[in-house]
Amino acid sequence: MKSNIGRMSCLAAVMALVAAACGDSGATTTTAATTTTPATTTTAATTTTEGHDEGEEIHLEAAPATVTVDGDDSDWASITGADVELEAISTETVESKHATIKVAYDDTHLYVLLTVEDDFDWDAADAHLSASTAVMWAVEEAAGPHMGTDVEGEEEDYTSLGMVDIWHWELECAIGTPQGGEASDAGDGEPGNDAGCNFDDEWATDPENREDDNGEGAENSLLGVFGHTNPVAGGDGTWIFEMRRPLDTGDLQDAQFAVGTTALMAIAYWDPDNSPEGWDDAEHVQSSHLGWIEVTLVAG
Repeated sequence: MKSNIGRMSCLAAVMALVAAACGDSGATTTTAATTTTPATTTTAATTTTEGHDEGEEIHLEAAPATVTVDGDDSDWASITGADVELEAISTETVESKHATIKVAYDDTHLYVLLTVEDDFDWDAADAHLSASTAVMWAVEEAAGPHMGTDVEGEEEDYTSLGMVDIWHWELECAIGTPQGGEASDAGDGEPGNDAGCNFDDEWATDPENREDDNGEGAENSLLGVFGHTNPVAGGDGTWIFEMRRPLDTGDLQDAQFAVGTTALMAIAYWDPDNSPEGWDDAEHVQSSHLGWIEVTLVAG
């Protein structure tokens, strides 16, 4: 099993093999990791891109920052990111959503901020009547960026060709609650499962089948807190999803992160307004039509 970190010099060749799934990808850097000291949120500017067209590449630079995972994105104000239009997979007709993605890091952790423009839907009794999201990273070089197939058909249509690491978040706990393996005990000895709040550490080798990461060496060290700018039932506003995970977990089914390398990210979001029964796995919007989002950890 191969981690994508340390192998990104092979990325351009691999992406050519999976262009049908990934779109075009740019060259990456594989310089040796350096030690950095956490800085303030006045980080070096990152590339912000807007209005992406099909196949247009998205590149982010993650710089050192001091970030608190609390569901409040004010400490991200000086960190720029990328505006992304999340669109439905081609077999669905659900409404697209506008999102912004930002990434930062410190000496120990990688931080992700995902904001999505949508009304506040949260139901304490049924997570499928609440919003949901996922951030996916390539683990193996040949992985594709789809969290859901683009075509209905033969089994080969469902294959992404390589392993991915998925931070899958169903909002079973309330706004402002720390969630994930760092905050909750694993259920039934299954480390990938956040039994308390359902912020799970998952893996997959094809877009239709996700599994909790419970294999040898598995762990769930995710931490997430969500917020909303208008947290009243049906309130128009923006979801705030803050996440972090250690740079290096030692888990072969996790993506690993190091300064000077480039990681490949994709995003998905589920809207419970899609039907009276809420969302299901097929009804979501995602960034995969844009190919991988390339995230380079740059030295401060």
